[in-house]
Amino acid sequence: MMHSKIDLNLFLVLKAVYQEGSITAAATKLHLTQPAVSHALARLRDKFNDPLFIRHGRKMVPSSVCQNIIPQVIDGLAVLEQTLSDNTAFDVSQHQREIKFGFRDILESIFFPVLVTDLLTNTPNITVNSRQVTQVEMEPALMHQDLDIVIDVLMPTHDDIRHTLVCNERFSLICRQGHPILQDLTLANYINFPHALVTLKDSKVDLVDMALAKHGLTRKIALRCEHYFAATSVISRSDMLLTMPNAYANLLKDKMPVSVVELPFEVPDLPVYMYWHKQAEQDPLNGWMRDKLLNIARTELEGRTG
Repeated sequence: MMHSKIDLNLFLVLKAVYQEGSITAAATKLHLTQPAVSHALARLRDKFNDPLFIRHGRKMVPSSVCQNIIPQVIDGLAVLEQTLSDNTAFDVSQHQREIKFGFRDILESIFFPVLVTDLLTNTPNITVNSRQVTQVEMEPALMHQDLDIVIDVLMPTHDDIRHTLVCNERFSLICRQGHPILQDLTLANYINFPHALVTLKDSKVDLVDMALAKHGLTRKIALRCEHYFAATSVISRSDMLLTMPNAYANLLKDKMPVSVVELPFEVPDLPVYMYWHKQAEQDPLNGWMRDKLLNIARTELEGRTG
């Protein structure tokens, strides 16, 4: 239970640590010392009776409680900041602009049916241009405004690149309907069948193979390609297996004769983040679009649980 009195500045610290991913970066952004940020975070941890963040390497990863409250915290702070602003309230209908995204095809398939339909109906003056961008290309593209917003996996970035967690995506197994493995879903059977593997040009590690390596196992890759849709089309007609992010797997299940089930072994979740340049921090249209994407993520990604 929350106490009746709480310093609202603590929530500014919570937001900064969440967006920056570290106490050091949050302190720099807020023009505070690291001990001051740590002390503020400790007070919030006491209020919520939760760690709020767990250190993972150099990153502060938000707990489930933090992920649950952060949208309301960010929205609430935005409302408070707006009351102190002398600027006219932002009216998206007064803007005509193309928003440039860096999305992989899997994210386009999840976000765009909802986003673009809404834009066409309510804000037809806002248009979308999306392309796939490698991790090496991302920072220069954001800095030079070749891209406005990128959504991708967690990666190291320069301090000028802002980011916030979109979701922690889990992996699922997808196979043709009636596949023999559905009758005996074991790790041994998972290894015995051939697999399709979707890889991207800049991918260096595969979480599934790393998880299998902990069991001293490897899988036989019969197909390597760059698109999940193509791989799913193949496995829907064969005994090949495909392991992929759960939200997109369930989307493809609605389009092809395939089944989606839990994996017979543990694979770490895949953190997915939104990135933008610090120069876009005060751009009201960029902020409006970021909020819109986060809302879609909450409904589309969290809603597709299989």
